[in-house]
Amino acid sequence: MSVRVRRILEVKPGESWLGISEGCWVFDAPPGHSRVRLARAAVWLLPLVERPRDEVEERARVNLVPGDPDLREPIQTVIGAGLSGWSDYWMSRTLDWMAADEVAVFADQVHRIALMPTSASQRTQHAAKALLKAQGLWAP
Repeated sequence: MSVRVRRILEVKPGESWLGISEGCWVFDAPPGHSRVRLARAAVWLLPLVERPRDEVEERARVNLVPGDPDLREPIQTVIGAGLSGWSDYWMSRTLDWMAADEVAVFADQVHRIALMPTSASQRTQHAAKALLKAQGLWAP
């Protein structure tokens, strides 16, 4: 008997979903990628930062029921992947997508972006510094 995935949020229209299986967050995609645990699927969730944060959270919340895992887990997984530093595009989108209270959680990664001239554009570096300054966390 296969384990069922309850789809919570469409990541890529018609292609992939953030879901819950056996009480855990999973990434659900066409055969070959189905039911990948959240930690292994972080990069595949990055398209979420291309949409407004409020919309993403609202669409997910309508499908959650009492007892489901906290939505913060996949949100923070996406943020961690976006700030990983392998693409200026994803770093800048993620910085724009973060909530103020998340800056402290990811302060080390945001600092790294603010100080990395080779991987982050000047605009992205300035956005990282601005986030840190706004939270009183900027110390070069």
